[in-house]
Amino acid sequence: MSYKERSIWVSLAITLYIWFNYFSELYWSVQQHTLTTSSMKSALLTVVIMTIALEILHHIVIAIIDNKNANYDEDERDKQISLIGNQNAYYILSFTAIAAVIHLLFPLMSQGLVDALSLPSEYAIINIIIFGALTAEITKFSTQIFYYRRGF
Repeated sequence: MSYKERSIWVSLAITLYIWFNYFSELYWSVQQHTLTTSSMKSALLTVVIMTIALEILHHIVIAIIDNKNANYDEDERDKQISLIGNQNAYYILSFTAIAAVIHLLFPLMSQGLVDALSLPSEYAIINIIIFGALTAEITKFSTQIFYYRRGF
């Protein structure tokens, strides 16, 4: 397993773990009717700080373990796999950006979401964008892992 592939695996695991915790906390807060704007801001801040800290830590650990390949330049295969992952992520991110705009322009279509969250509409839009960016990131990592495993 190459240095780049190992790094992608760890980033995918960190992303899935942290954001699963965020969305499960959001879900349970909605179920218990305890979701407020301050609790949501706190959860988002925690997620951002944890993501940054764990990503920095994982890059340091992987660089220490495999210091010989830490400064390895990408070859054509790495670049091609990265481009395919970015392309697939772009489609998902574009779709969710359009969904956020539709939510803004036609609030009646998504009134159930806003009512279920019991938050101002802006927070629903934030979560749509976060969910889209997260799904795009997971798609990018998954696509890259697929092509590293399958070969290109």
